Amino acid sequence: MKISPKSREHAVNQYGDIAMTYYRSHLSTRYAELEDPDEHFRDLGEQIQDQVTDLTPQLAGPDQPDEGYLAKLGRLNAARNQAEEIVLKELLYSQKPENEPQDLDEETAASYRDLNQTIQDIHDLTRQTLDEPDPTTR
Repeated sequence: MKISPKSREHAVNQYGDIAMTYYRSHLSTRYAELEDPDEHFRDLGEQIQDQVTDLTPQLAGPDQPDEGYLAKLGRLNAARNQAEEIVLKELLYSQKPENEPQDLDEETAASYRDLNQTIQDIHDLTRQTLDEPDPTTR
């Protein structure tokens, strides 16, 4: 099936789909109040895509000397994934879900803080590993 140019104008991109799913699941009241959901998610998806596109090269940094094709592809993909994570957190996931459970008890909150710190440490180590040259290619 061929998509006509007119249909493309009204299509929601992947980020708009993500936002729509988030709204339906976690912001159902806001979703129901949208006058034109297709337009809202098309615009939001385009805004997210533009910011991801702008941020990706900044996160990827310059090409590395002696960087092979697969290493460069990995670096660029990691940068795009990180840009998506940052932009989605800022523009979408920063909106507190309507049906979120009440405040956590201190022990559970501490566990979540520890888990978040561990995830951040793994992310930092992964980033450092990607930035280091491969010793086997020297």
